[in-house]
This record gives sequence, C-alpha cells and structure tokens, in this order.
Amino acid sequence: MSTPRKLVIVESPTKAKTIASYLGDGFDVHASVGHIRDLPQPSELPASMKKGPFGRFAVNVEDHFQPYYVVEPSKKAKVKELKEALAGADELYLATDEDREGEAIAWHLLQVLKPKVPVKRMVFHEITKPAIREALAHPRDLDIDLVDAQETRRILDRLYGYEISPVLWRKVKAGLSAGRVQSVATRLVVERERERMAFTAAQYWDITGRFAPAQGTADAGSAFAAHLTQVDGQRVATGRDFDDAGQLRTKGAVALGETAVRELAAALAEAAFQVTDLQTKPYKRRPAAPFTTSTLQQEASRKLRMNSRQTMRVAQRLYENGYITYMRTDSVHLSEQALAAARAEAAHRYGTEAVPAEPRRYATTSKGAQEAHEAIRPAGDAFRAPSDLAGRLAPEELKLYELIWRRTVASQMTDATGQTATVTLGARAGGKDVAFSAAGTVITHRGFLAVYEEGRDQARYAEAAERKDERLPEMAVGQALTARELEPEKHETTPPPRYTEASLVAALEKRGIGRPSTYASIMSVIEDRGYVERHGQ
Repeated sequence: MSTPRKLVIVESPTKAKTIASYLGDGFDVHASVGHIRDLPQPSELPASMKKGPFGRFAVNVEDHFQPYYVVEPSKKAKVKELKEALAGADELYLATDEDREGEAIAWHLLQVLKPKVPVKRMVFHEITKPAIREALAHPRDLDIDLVDAQETRRILDRLYGYEISPVLWRKVKAGLSAGRVQSVATRLVVERERERMAFTAAQYWDITGRFAPAQGTADAGSAFAAHLTQVDGQRVATGRDFDDAGQLRTKGAVALGETAVRELAAALAEAAFQVTDLQTKPYKRRPAAPFTTSTLQQEASRKLRMNSRQTMRVAQRLYENGYITYMRTDSVHLSEQALAAARAEAAHRYGTEAVPAEPRRYATTSKGAQEAHEAIRPAGDAFRAPSDLAGRLAPEELKLYELIWRRTVASQMTDATGQTATVTLGARAGGKDVAFSAAGTVITHRGFLAVYEEGRDQARYAEAAERKDERLPEMAVGQALTARELEPEKHETTPPPRYTEASLVAALEKRGIGRPSTYASIMSVIEDRGYVERHGQ
C-alpha cells in the first residue's frame, strides 16, 4: 500500500524550500513561480477570436467583462510539472500568499490543474515551523471575493492601458504605456514640478542672537540661540508667510529688508535684554505604529537609502527564509504573540520601566485595509535580535531586519516624556521694542526613543526645522541676559520640494491610490520608462 502524499503549492522556490523543511515526509512542496495564467496580448489570441468581442482587449466588454486567460508560454513546462506531481497526490494544499494576488494564483491553479483530490487553502503570515503547522491544521476555502477583486484590477489595467497608451504613442513617444496608478503617480510629480517652475522666491531678513544669563559664570554651555520675532508689536515674517508668487500673504506680519535689519542689529548691540515671558508645558511623544508596506518603504528610503524595489526584494527574501512576517500589508495590527514578544524584548534590553502596563494596540486607518494581515514584524513568538543574525544575513538584509526589529520593539515601549519651554526676550533699541524667541525640549524619559525614531521627509520651511530642540538654561521672568552675538541673516523662500520615493508613496497612500503590493512597481515603472528622473533620493 502506497504512503499518502500531500502536494503543497507555493509561489517561490525559496519559500518552497523553507516550508518543505518544516513539513517533512509525506509532503511534496512545489513552486508555481508566480502566476501561471494571464490575459494574452490581443495579437496572440486564436484566429477565431480576433474578430470577436475578445479581439480588442482579450476581455469581452459586451458580456460582463468576461476575461480570456491563457497559460503563459514560459509556464507550460511548470504546469506539466505540477500536473505530474498532482497525479501522485492524495490531497492538494494551495499555500500561496493570503492577499488578492495570492488568492488569484490559487484560483488559476485550480482552473488549470483541475484536481480530482480534496483541495484545501493553507494560509499563514510568517514562515516559521509553528505557523506552518498551525496553517496545516486549520485550512480554509478559497476566498472568491479576493479573486474577484484581483481580476477586476487586472481587467481595469487592461482597459485603461489599451485605451490611453495609444495617445501616448501619438503625443509623446512610441513604446510608452498608461496605467491606472502609474499615470496618477506621474501626474503628481508633474504637478509638483509645475509648482516649482511657477515659483517666485522672496527674500527676507531677520536676526539670530546668542544669549546667556548676565549673572553668574555665563559660560559657553549656558548660551542659547534666539531669533528675532517681533518689532514694535509686529511679527517678523518667515518663509511660511509668503505665497508661491513671492508675495507676503499673512496680515500683520512685516518683511524686513537688509538695511533695516543691519541698523537694528547695530542698535541692539548696546541694548539691555531681559526675559519677558517663559512658558513650560509637558512634552509627550508616542511611538510610531509597526510597519506596513508603505511605511517600510518610506523609512527604508529615508534611513537606508533603499528604493522601493530594493526594499521589497530584500523583504521578500527575509519573509521567505522565515525572518519576518508577510511584507505586503496595510494593517498595523500585531497578534497577541507578537505583542508579548515585543514587550519581552523591550523589557529584557531596556528594563521593565521601558514597557507600559498594557500592550499598545494600533488601529489601521486605511478603509480598504485587510485586517486579517499583521503588520510587518520579526517572525516567531520570540524575536531574534539583529546581533544574533550577523553573518547569517547579507548586509542589506541585516539592515532592513534591524529596522523592522527596532520599529516593532519601539511600538511596545513607553512614551518619551519631558518638558518643552518657550522663552521670549525683550529689549528696546533705536526707539523700537523688539522681541526674540527660543524654544527647547528637555527629554526626561527617553522611552521608545532609546530604540527608534521615525524619519521625516524634507521640510519646506527650513528655518522652522533648524530651530527645534534648542537646549535652554534655567531662567526666570525679569532675568537680565547678555547678547553675545547678533547676526543679521538673509533668507530666501524655497519652492515645494521634489518628491522622494518616500514622499511620493506617502502622497499616493494618503489619496487612497494603489495597494501595498503595487508601490514598488509604480516607482520602478515611472523611472524605467523615463517619466521621471532620479537625482539622489
């Protein structure tokens, strides 16, 4: 009597190899290597169909948009291999990814292989032995809603591209193509460039001073920077007070010129400064949510200088080899086991005081998010530290894994807390009352900042970014101060910054355009086809 055999089909050979090592004897694991069927080019249709309703798109737009699928020529050998493997199997497990694309691959496999043995849908979010065993014990049916969603997108891509692309060939250049998402991404870039071309710079001046308490030692460590903010009760204009035509748009603000600022700085050299106002308030900052596909691509771009395509390629290897959970997700949800693992890791490395009393649970704001998925996190019920994987992972894999590890652990740590102080300094010179201001934050409990701090996109108003987190000495209202330096400074407004991959992905996500699985391909397509050019980041 022959031993029962179970056939398991996944997408990639690497994934097949990893899963096979967990399943052991009695299982044959094969890879479909992605999709086995797709819509053919209309020119590749059988002669009998070219003049019918399928002839234009390989989709019958007159009959409920019925698609016509064919096995791709490059996949015919793979289909033969899978059919032979199925012939000797007693059960079929479809273990493709649990997203729209993975569900569609599983459906196409069913349509082509036509199995006569029981079929089960096996899903998991990480490739670890416990997760694979759990998925094997609790299979489900194929989700036709996900299949329909993928098919709808595929058909819409075909209809949109085949209708619009010929316009590009006539108006721009042969060989280009339009797509429902790449076209929008290109438009965002073009619109930003038009804003930059129409931009007119405006010049404005202010004064930066360095001040120290007049009493005591007043050493260099107690000096701090403050900026001119008011002259005779009128607020001094900064970059955000000008519009893109270079005109002052804020009522009540005054734009100072070079002559007026230099005269004022000279008059202030002999002026007596004192603290006229001092306000303090508590500072609290929460950690960012665990990674989704979009936020991982944005942070990898900012911190590791990886483009979206490279990020997803590396993440795919980490997932397939069992180091992280599934990397195409728009959910920030963490499983109970992940919450426990992250809290345990934080407590072990940073002390129990670094972990809040209750786990942090993050809500996904995207309306179309698939909550069955988890956020991207280290795999398993105990997170492997990056230092333990040195030598086992390639350098770029280790960097991305460490980024994911830090973000996940930090998400379960306490808030960063402290005090924020804003001080106003006053003086009178040249018959005018002037005010300088400075703000600073003192962190008394670093919390999650000990592990991770979220990156930021390029700020449009550079002076605002430069003036944050000045360390201030202890002061009191009425206290006299000495001006050590009073430096007139010229500024010029800047146009909206060009998109980076990180900021363009964020702009698409904010508008609900594209899906986690598409951002990397969008960035690649618009660059590879010459719609955009890359300069640095």
